[in-house]
Amino acid sequence: MRFESRKVVITGAAGVYGRALAAAFAAEGATLVLTDRDPAALAAASASLPAARVTLHATDLRDDAALDLLVAAANQGEAPHVLVNNAGLYPFIPLMDATPEEYDRIMDVNLRAPFRLMQGIGRAMAAAGRGSIVNVTSSAADVIRGNGVPYGASKCALEYLTRAFAIELGPNGVRVNSARPGFAEGSAEVRMPEGYATAIRARALLPHPNRPEDFCAAVMFLCSDEAAFITGSVMDAGGGGHINRRDGASTRARS
Repeated sequence: MRFESRKVVITGAAGVYGRALAAAFAAEGATLVLTDRDPAALAAASASLPAARVTLHATDLRDDAALDLLVAAANQGEAPHVLVNNAGLYPFIPLMDATPEEYDRIMDVNLRAPFRLMQGIGRAMAAAGRGSIVNVTSSAADVIRGNGVPYGASKCALEYLTRAFAIELGPNGVRVNSARPGFAEGSAEVRMPEGYATAIRARALLPHPNRPEDFCAAVMFLCSDEAAFITGSVMDAGGGGHINRRDGASTRARS
């Protein structure tokens, strides 16, 4: 198994992708450190995982003291082999209606917390001379959506930080990459606008619907020894929905 006895830290572990990532890494033998802000949801998400290989930390990623405790717990014993910054907020807020408080909340969870965790856990990985960090970003980093600008800005900045930390930590054997998932029902923080899910799904180029396991496969590849020479990159696992195109731009061969 690719992650036998390797320590994997996953934030947002009670969410749609967090649960799938935890299950996928556990199936490959990983020892998990899982965190989410809701203790009950975190416990429920981990109920089917091997208890002996799972440690839970309910953490408010906006709380610096809580982040310090999470870093200390994750680094206890051997340094983590993998950090997946998966937690994120995507409230649907019209650009001109977004309040400073809402903007700060999104940036704190989507950008500031990953920055702090990459510093704290990245140092331990660098001291150990190995490690892989994957930041979960989004094609929203490239697309302006009027009701998701703070979210898109946070993901754009997180991809910048991915490259910066790849430069900083690379000489010590630590790889840092970004991965963009496709749209999944229940991944947004609040109720979606009518028709939003249908419109997003329609942008995918492949015939099968988005599956969390498709994204998990991409993340696990980036964290595996198979990707030993990949760092500072962005992998899009959203079925081609990120490609900017006009209607009628298909180039399928004529029958």
